[in-house]
Amino acid sequence: MKNVHIAICGAGIAGIATAYYLAIKYRQQDIVLIDKNLPMSLTTSKSGENFRDYWPQPCMTALTRHSLDLMKTLADNNDNVFEMHYSGYDFVSASVDRDIFPSDHLAGPDHAESLSRIVDREQLRSTQPYLDESIQQLVHISQAGAIDVHALGSLLISKAKKAGVQVLQASVDAIENQSTGFRLGLSGNADHRSLDTKNLVLTPGPFIDEMAAMLGISLPVESILQRKFIIPDPCKIIPRNMPFTIFADPQFLQWSDEETTLIKDNPEYGWLLDEFPAGLHIKPEGSGNIKLGWAYNRKPEKPRWETTDDFDFPNITLRGASRFIPALKPYVDEPPTPIVQFSGYYTRTPENLPLIGPLQKEGLFTVSALSGYGTMAACSAGELCADCIMGGELPTYAPYFHPERYDDSTLMAEINKTASDGQL
Repeated sequence: MKNVHIAICGAGIAGIATAYYLAIKYRQQDIVLIDKNLPMSLTTSKSGENFRDYWPQPCMTALTRHSLDLMKTLADNNDNVFEMHYSGYDFVSASVDRDIFPSDHLAGPDHAESLSRIVDREQLRSTQPYLDESIQQLVHISQAGAIDVHALGSLLISKAKKAGVQVLQASVDAIENQSTGFRLGLSGNADHRSLDTKNLVLTPGPFIDEMAAMLGISLPVESILQRKFIIPDPCKIIPRNMPFTIFADPQFLQWSDEETTLIKDNPEYGWLLDEFPAGLHIKPEGSGNIKLGWAYNRKPEKPRWETTDDFDFPNITLRGASRFIPALKPYVDEPPTPIVQFSGYYTRTPENLPLIGPLQKEGLFTVSALSGYGTMAACSAGELCADCIMGGELPTYAPYFHPERYDDSTLMAEINKTASDGQL
């Protein structure tokens, strides 16, 4: 039997950041970080490793801006070991009238330093010659870029361990309420079969619903499997300095007459003729590769520890990407190899805001539902949870992420005013 003051269940980047700020900001030493696998080996390892400071929701902009500030400080103080760099985001559209972001945001002072818009087609041809001639609008986020999330997590966990945080590799099979806190039933660790803790933080990524259910708590979350892949770029189509580029238009994929007939004759693939959502994204990766992703899947499922590759996904995504970067068309029929595919879950709430803070039982907290933005938001999310646990001063955005926000009709009405949920 082990007894600790704070147990954190889940050693992804969110759990690691929470442990770090508890240990470093609040000098808490009696902390254990528990995970079935090695740290950062599930959802965090599938990250796109991007960051941006702009979101349609003001509370998300505030959360990510603070997270970027925290990461900048870490980078400055640690020789930028996680390679934080600013390369920008480009959102592109074939319609000059499309509201990629709300027009008042583009014109307002709150985002003047981050957002800029180009609608001059000659300028677009000059600055982004790889884009299709149909592209009429580009919105650029300058305070955006990429990091090495594994290096960031390794830095945080190293400093947390030096400050006294213990890491325990074990599976949490049961959670019981106790008069003085919680008892965890563990397996997979020969030294510890159970653990008692006064405070419990749930950070298990896509398994948050399953873990909360152990305490009789139901959370408004669902998990959707999304995929990315990396391929070589032997034709050097994508410039090495190209910003992370996102197609802001929905689209129908382009098929030949023969392909269309085959699809119509096979009901299982009929969905390939449906309209696909906006959000297909591409960026240069490493010295000669490109990374692509498209969160077109909308079907929630029960999360699994192991997922399988979807061999249609690279062709579908390259076909869609060639719509706005036409030089990619040769890769559709003959994609360069090797194709490295990876998948992870977008675990999200209906409005795509995370759950950060106390749950329904005293001493119980969560950092969860960081759907596709865990890398960029983990530092501020972990710090916010640490503030909640230790009774620190909370930032003004804290109520928007509180798990009990759904009981506040005024707050939810404000949240639901924003049409876009910011998901990529």
